[in-house]
Amino acid sequence: MARLNNRMTAAAGAALLFMLMVPAVVFAYANIQYPASVGVGKPFVLRVTSAAPVEKISAVWQGRTIPLDISIWNEKYISLGLFGTQAGKVKPGVSRMKIIMETPGGKKEADISIRVHAVKYREDHLTLPENMVTPPKSVLNRIAAERKETGRALSVLTVSRNWGLPLVRPVSGIVTSPYGRRRILNKKPRNHHGGVDFRSAVGTPVKAALPGRVVLAGDHYYAGKSVYVDSGGGVISHYFHLDSIAVSEGDVIPAGKTIGKSGNTGRSTGPHLHFGLSIAGQMVDSEPLFETTLAGLLKDTSLKRVELTGRK
Repeated sequence: MARLNNRMTAAAGAALLFMLMVPAVVFAYANIQYPASVGVGKPFVLRVTSAAPVEKISAVWQGRTIPLDISIWNEKYISLGLFGTQAGKVKPGVSRMKIIMETPGGKKEADISIRVHAVKYREDHLTLPENMVTPPKSVLNRIAAERKETGRALSVLTVSRNWGLPLVRPVSGIVTSPYGRRRILNKKPRNHHGGVDFRSAVGTPVKAALPGRVVLAGDHYYAGKSVYVDSGGGVISHYFHLDSIAVSEGDVIPAGKTIGKSGNTGRSTGPHLHFGLSIAGQMVDSEPLFETTLAGLLKDTSLKRVELTGRK
């Protein structure tokens, strides 16, 4: 009997030693919050929460991969992403998003489906100088170069998240032309309005709606004097038709800082500020974000649980 007990003790000790030497597999879950349905042109928030360590998170949406910042709060790994769809660019229907999570135990992917429903936008019939609707050949090279320049600015991807909600209102004037309206210029159909126009007299200080880094400041044929600010996670804000610019490329600015003064430069029918918000390459309606909070956007969301396998 003593020999049997000794053998059992030795076996138990060997098993314990093996367990200490081999990492234990830990099963944990990541919770993904997202809207089941969203209107064309409307922004939405994605939140990923995990109790297990997550080293990197990215989301693939409308053909672009967006890296997401990770913060640790209350011993949980949390990522927030701001997304949307562009009126006239994305059609109603089911759009799929892929969430890619890199953990100590390997890579995990999760697919979620978001129904994009139609939103009816009005038409704006505007009369402009013909050279602003159909530019003369002498400026076509300039316009092509500026499109490449602004395209690079809108493609900047910074992992660190600097944006928050609600946005700071850049000027106090009322909205004179909301997002999404189809532009009919001199009876010629053009794209949907990609931003929000605020009434603003020439010389009115314009505040940064979001904090971030100035990635472009210049004078363009259509946008006039303009500023682009990168706030991380694919979120780029821009300010058009300025009379003057008070920041330079590379400046890191807080929300509320004066970035210039409103004006009437570029293709403009009168003094105003055009404010635009590009998210992961999609121009979205920023107007709701001046009033809502992150909690408000996350209030009516779906939840998907993804199993993560990590090692201690």
